Amino acid sequence: MQRFSFVRIIASVGIAAGLLGAGVISARPAVAAPPVQQGAGDAVVGDWRPNDQDLAVRIFANNGQYLGAIVKAPDPQMINRELIRGLAFDPSMGVWHGEIFAIKQGKFMPMTIRMTPAGFDMVAGSGVFSKTINWVRAQ
Repeated sequence: MQRFSFVRIIASVGIAAGLLGAGVISARPAVAAPPVQQGAGDAVVGDWRPNDQDLAVRIFANNGQYLGAIVKAPDPQMINRELIRGLAFDPSMGVWHGEIFAIKQGKFMPMTIRMTPAGFDMVAGSGVFSKTINWVRAQ
């Protein structure tokens, strides 16, 4: 599993201090980036948990895309690990495309997120090797 390598996190998300204190990110000055526009793309921002796991992931905007870090897990070593990367909103289809770290395979896999009334459905992988995971807001 990879650790974060980016240098700029939106402070309002509230995990920057924890990541910095854990040595996961650097305090180097950030390069100015275009802000993520507020709107439908931000619907994915927040704390989420998959229905089938005792895990919480915080999705946040960073440098024009969205990332996800583990904020709650049974194994404390997983906290602050990058789980979702390169997540970008496609307004023409109303979905997000990016990658999720598949723990069992030990690598990032393509995935798509579509909002539902209960949360969102994530289709991870591709073709016959894909899996749909239902996510809800973490409490």
